[in-house]
Amino acid sequence: MDGLCEVLTLRGGFNTNVVLAGATLLGLAAGVVGTFAMLRERSLVADALSHAALPGVAGAFLAASAFGFTGRSLPLLLLGALTSGLLAAGAIEALTRRTRLAADAATAVVLASSFGLGTVLLGLAQRAEGGGQAGLAGLVFGRTAGMLTRDAYLMGALAIVALAAAAALGRAFSVVAFNERFARTTGLPVRALDTALAALVALVTLAGLQAVGMLLVVALLVAPPAAARLWVTEVRTLASVAGALGAVSGFVGVALSATLPNAPAGAVIVLVASALFAASLVLSPTRGLVAVARRRRVLAQAARAGQPVVEAAP
Repeated sequence: MDGLCEVLTLRGGFNTNVVLAGATLLGLAAGVVGTFAMLRERSLVADALSHAALPGVAGAFLAASAFGFTGRSLPLLLLGALTSGLLAAGAIEALTRRTRLAADAATAVVLASSFGLGTVLLGLAQRAEGGGQAGLAGLVFGRTAGMLTRDAYLMGALAIVALAAAAALGRAFSVVAFNERFARTTGLPVRALDTALAALVALVTLAGLQAVGMLLVVALLVAPPAAARLWVTEVRTLASVAGALGAVSGFVGVALSATLPNAPAGAVIVLVASALFAASLVLSPTRGLVAVARRRRVLAQAARAGQPVVEAAP
């Protein structure tokens, strides 16, 4: 507990504090961007884009090695992940609009294909010269222990860019999410906004590669908005609460990981986010399990007493 208190009060050292700040910004950006993805019913797309980062990372390493460059450069690996993520987003959009596939089916196809290709390329990269020492496997589940200070700065910078873009486009995202037909009649570029939202999801995925990992970062995009939705309904407040829950998940998760033996930060961050969702599911005053059970008990008592039953919408 003493070690955890030291980290939580920012007395764990400069490098630990930098990683804490980066993970907190990551959680904040993931919560805000994930809110608009949830409202637009694009949460599964976030999962597909996180899986699509794997072939980009492995492909970038192989391409760099083939041309005689070092494949261990994090910016190069992130560029590969961004490229493959955007290609996956484009593939989902094309399959949805130009075929008879539903959006969830198109997303599932791209997710499975991307991850299969990524697994093959990752195996080739790890067998290549220097591949075993490049730390590619650490990007799958996250590896804060191997993060350099400049990597944490890069994570924080990407998170800030995603957060700023989400704030600037938040009103337009909300209109499209709640009434696409109205958005089109008012001249909003719906297709461009959907592409921008997918790009922001990809950017958050990039930011979280080393801290959370490409397979777990989707939890930061889903759990905080889902938990916030149980407490509030107004969009701006919803995004703010989701961002706060994501920030708490990142901060507390890294702090716990720094003090617990053999506890990967990515997995701990996800567990903290899941715990916050579980608490919200139980304790929310209007939509929580306790509140719902109490309402049902009151209604049942009123019905047995022959009183009129009027249930207000939560």
